[in-house]
Amino acid sequence: MTFVPFDPLEFKNTHVNEAALAALKREITNILSSYVGWYDPFSELIQNALDAVEARRALEASDGNKANYVPTVSILIDIVNNSLTVSDNGIGLDEQKFQQFLAPNFSFKSGNTRGHKGVGATYVAYGFNYMRIETKTPGFAAAGRIRGARNWLYEMGAAANPRIEPSDGQSADPEFSNFERGVSITVRFDDSTHPRKLSWVMADDAEKWANILAIKTGLGSVVEDDSIKTKIVVRSENGETSIEPDSVAYLWLHKQGGKIARIRDVDAEARRLFEKFGPGRALPDKFRQLDFLWDTWSADEIAQIMGADLAEEEREVLERYVPTISVEFGYTAKLWTKFNKSLGIRSNYKVLHAGIQLAANRMPQGEPLVIPLDRNIGRQNQIHFLVHFDNYSPDMGRKGFHRELADFSKSVAKKITDSILAKLRSQLKANTGVAPDLVRELKVSEWKERMLAHEGNLPLKLESEHFFAPTERVSVTSEPTREQDVIALFNQLIAGGVVRGLQIMSTNERFTYDGLVKIAFDLPSELYVYDEASNPLGVTLELSEALSGKVTPPRILEYKFSLDGLVEDFDTHDKNVNDVDLCVCWQTGSLYSERYGITSLLIPENADQRQFHGVTHTLTDLENGAKLCDLIVLSELIEALNEPEASSERQRNKYE
Repeated sequence: MTFVPFDPLEFKNTHVNEAALAALKREITNILSSYVGWYDPFSELIQNALDAVEARRALEASDGNKANYVPTVSILIDIVNNSLTVSDNGIGLDEQKFQQFLAPNFSFKSGNTRGHKGVGATYVAYGFNYMRIETKTPGFAAAGRIRGARNWLYEMGAAANPRIEPSDGQSADPEFSNFERGVSITVRFDDSTHPRKLSWVMADDAEKWANILAIKTGLGSVVEDDSIKTKIVVRSENGETSIEPDSVAYLWLHKQGGKIARIRDVDAEARRLFEKFGPGRALPDKFRQLDFLWDTWSADEIAQIMGADLAEEEREVLERYVPTISVEFGYTAKLWTKFNKSLGIRSNYKVLHAGIQLAANRMPQGEPLVIPLDRNIGRQNQIHFLVHFDNYSPDMGRKGFHRELADFSKSVAKKITDSILAKLRSQLKANTGVAPDLVRELKVSEWKERMLAHEGNLPLKLESEHFFAPTERVSVTSEPTREQDVIALFNQLIAGGVVRGLQIMSTNERFTYDGLVKIAFDLPSELYVYDEASNPLGVTLELSEALSGKVTPPRILEYKFSLDGLVEDFDTHDKNVNDVDLCVCWQTGSLYSERYGITSLLIPENADQRQFHGVTHTLTDLENGAKLCDLIVLSELIEALNEPEASSERQRNKYE
């Protein structure tokens, strides 16, 4: 059906004079300025399509035809032609609505729909320089296009208002020809739009886009709906691909496999075991060594969790917006990194983030917030919250949620993290970087055997009563600035007897770890015994006598300027904390505090925990305090020897 070209703004004001037109332009410009996200056009078109099919589903149900109607949304991402088309078999636009719906702040929708502020259609029409719309309803069908609208909006003295004019030809989306009713909208991108090029994200197939849209748009429904059929088609230089997701649902990593458990199920089992057996009973295997913990809480449950910590303003948010909160807690931040890398899109581009994702109108909106933790800050990157508010829509466009809602979400997320998730951390897999495996263990064992053979074939020995005296000081004259300096200083400390009983073995650069060391108690036992004044790096008399004459098998030794380097190696899976026995470094850095603890053996009352001479600290599991590896932190060792009393106080302040 054809029609006479019309100006969408005429409906807004039937007397469009110069002043009124300027005011309308400002109104439209304000609307467009609120859309700043790369995925905003996807979100707007998809939410409109979902609202349309749900409206028709209600209509068909009232007519008794619900069983014969399959709500369908088709999404065509044409990277070659730099365009996006979203089609639906929903309610459609009749002739009157077809001419009215692009007017600013005019909407046919109610507050129960995903979009009802009347700005999305305006954004789609005037935010781009090409928009085509096709509608089918009983008794009316039309296709029109508006061109150059964005340029008109920002050009001074532009003459005629852009008009919707009839558009001949086939639909951009072939799927729309199969719909007897509905709407299909196409927008094209150019250098003046955001995004400019669909190719920028480097997602070139339908599966990648399905994952992206389930995170960034209404396809990521907070409440899963498998009754809506969706199809995503992507045209790229490599050809055409398509996918039909099983449902409209938010993308949760824990649903993609692995060993998972619901938080309330873990709590219930723990209570059952406590009531039956008392404390100390281990949970069944299905609740241990988990990849993810997850759960969802209602508004009433949130109030119980917050308890006395619930502020008055937060109580008002609970009562007015009835939020629900879902969470997944992964054993390592690398789960999110791995997912983003698995998409094979633009390097270092992250689609899914840990943190707090706010949602309203049943869909995620805006960028994630950071969980405001005071301690164990590294968990910010292991936890993903989805906070959904009923009876609420974000500010015009996608500018964001009101402050009190964002603050509420941060407060509740922090409370759940500190009071619930922290207690369950031990049920997750240990965050050791690389999972233990037989191949890795065999390689480490074979490396040790090769180095032992090398030591046997080509031993190095130098002994003399005239050496290493009489200077009584190291010859390194300045603080280390890199790892090589750490190695040089450490070996001088061993040669000078500051650190006793460590035998450094040869190694090679082709293996994962820096070197091997043997712990020897082959000197007179009194040389190893702790004395606060004369031998503050020593061990207990009992340990020295028990190990007298003993030499351990090779142990793995790592050198770092800062312990941060070793923590990063664990995080990137380059090295495994289960392999490393001793790390020698100049300083601790700060990264360890996110997921590890440190016990200082330079505090006199902790000296009896030292397992061999020279150890200054131990790296521990943050949750259960178990020792992971020994540390020799050279800067703190030297400080302890030079200023023992002041050093002890600083050690207490830093580590206790």
